Amino acid sequence: MMSDRKFAQGPGARGLGRRLAPRCASLAVMVAMLAPAGLAGTAAWAWTPPQGYATAAHAWEAGDYATARPLFERLARAGDARAAFYAGVMAEQGQGGATDPVAAADWYRAAAAAGHVRAAFNLARLLEDGVPPALAADPAQAARSYAQAAAGGIVAADTALALMQLNGRAGPVDAPAAQARLRRAAATGDGAADHALALRALAGDPPDMVEALARARRASLRGHQPAGALVDRLNAAADPALSTAADARMTTLDQPAGD
Repeated sequence: MMSDRKFAQGPGARGLGRRLAPRCASLAVMVAMLAPAGLAGTAAWAWTPPQGYATAAHAWEAGDYATARPLFERLARAGDARAAFYAGVMAEQGQGGATDPVAAADWYRAAAAAGHVRAAFNLARLLEDGVPPALAADPAQAARSYAQAAAGGIVAADTALALMQLNGRAGPVDAPAAQARLRRAAATGDGAADHALALRALAGDPPDMVEALARARRASLRGHQPAGALVDRLNAAADPALSTAADARMTTLDQPAGD
């Protein structure tokens, strides 16, 4: 019987080994090139989804931004929308490298195109006013991205889009649509929406002081700091009857208009 040693060293085996050796070497080089720098052991495979995303996320959460940023960018280039979102966050905030609003917008745009609504919100926020001089403002795209984020359930996007509709930056001024968005966002708990509605109540003809004070108070209670100054101003001018009426109005703020 032929021993295992003789079989392994037979002419056929040696010929096969010579033919496979260059291919194996090439594969090893490719694996080494794909492996994130500084990672050892099985990390050669760590960037491949889903392990790669977990590795990048762990590094980011640990504050190891120098490791996380290139990993997120590799995954984003491979089509991972979550990674593109975080690559945008890191580029915007300068984590693991230079601050780069243009790259941040590009990463957010890629993630939003894949349906990532938080990326759509961040893209809109960047493009609404731009980041001069690097990134030009694009209000029209900002409005579209806010609409995408709002449709995906981001309440602050409803408020932001409503304010753009009120000042004409999302196209022609559309006060009824903006009012509806603000009321929807306020009913969902957004203090900024309540503050905006308070200011609109004050700007009415005649001003609705009860509505303004009620919404300003609720916005302040929800932690929207700019509303605090408005509450102080209105309280200083309010008589006891107005304050009592505002307290009562706070219980009905989210009822449909006209009820």
